[in-house]
Amino acid sequence: MVFDILGGMLLIVLMVIASGVAVEIFEKIAHEVKVSKLLLATILVGFSTSLPELFVGITSAIKGQPLVSFGDIVGANLANLSWIIGGAAIVSGTIPVIGEYLKKDLWIAMSVTIFPFFLMIDGVLSRLDGVILILIYLLYVSDLVHSGNSLIKHAKLAGRHIHHRLKTEINWGIQGLILVIALAVLGASAWALVNLAVRISLALGVSVFWVGLLVVAVGTTLPELILSIFASRKREIALILGNILGSVVVNSTLILGIVAIISPIEFVESPERLVAGISLLVVMGLFWLFTRSKHKLERWEGVVLVGIYVMFVGIQLLLA
Repeated sequence: MVFDILGGMLLIVLMVIASGVAVEIFEKIAHEVKVSKLLLATILVGFSTSLPELFVGITSAIKGQPLVSFGDIVGANLANLSWIIGGAAIVSGTIPVIGEYLKKDLWIAMSVTIFPFFLMIDGVLSRLDGVILILIYLLYVSDLVHSGNSLIKHAKLAGRHIHHRLKTEINWGIQGLILVIALAVLGASAWALVNLAVRISLALGVSVFWVGLLVVAVGTTLPELILSIFASRKREIALILGNILGSVVVNSTLILGIVAIISPIEFVESPERLVAGISLLVVMGLFWLFTRSKHKLERWEGVVLVGIYVMFVGIQLLLA
């Protein structure tokens, strides 16, 4: 078991590094082929830090273990909205909530985070449900592009300005080769991580959903954590909330939709699922209450959000 945990940590590190390399190259290519900067930002801000969830999702669906991905996505969303945003508030002292976040963006993120639970009332997230989730994502992207709302205005392409230009065929070839290698590393690491999650679930006698919820999700949210730390140090505080809400939307619509289309997710009602759903509602409700009057998230409120996540983990461990 110790070697499995160490191996999992190594796989997660490889995925974080590979996803960072892939996103850098995507930015360069998109800029070179004259893609709309607004469209580029819309897709990259949320999608860039969700590459680990995407590869874990596709891999788990292909292997017939979609519950690993479902647990990963639920756990990642809960982590983003609790200890990551709360930790950022603790580090920076305060996170301002500006623009349309309270009027629109937060409500969209809250709605799409809970929506898959309603689709699974019948016990399954079907291929049709997956198509619905992907259509919701496309509508979300279309709305952002046409309205140019604050989530994009305040984002800076995941904290980086695009300033690279690929001018020669040799550079294109090199960048293409690096991209292929990065995606191959992501795919291989995700494949091994899903196998590891299944082994851990069998060894501990718990469901693969539980492993995805508590183990895999911690690793796949590392990009959001790194970006939050980076943004806090650079005082680009608005980037933190924009990235986290964007990642939550991508996880709950595009990625979960792709997984359901490849392999429908059958889910038997369980205490773990109930606790996860209630925890999401509590975290989102607290965030809304904390920010609706002052339009900012203060340090002590960040402590409360982190505390909620610690309680959630404790309850899940008791249920295991």
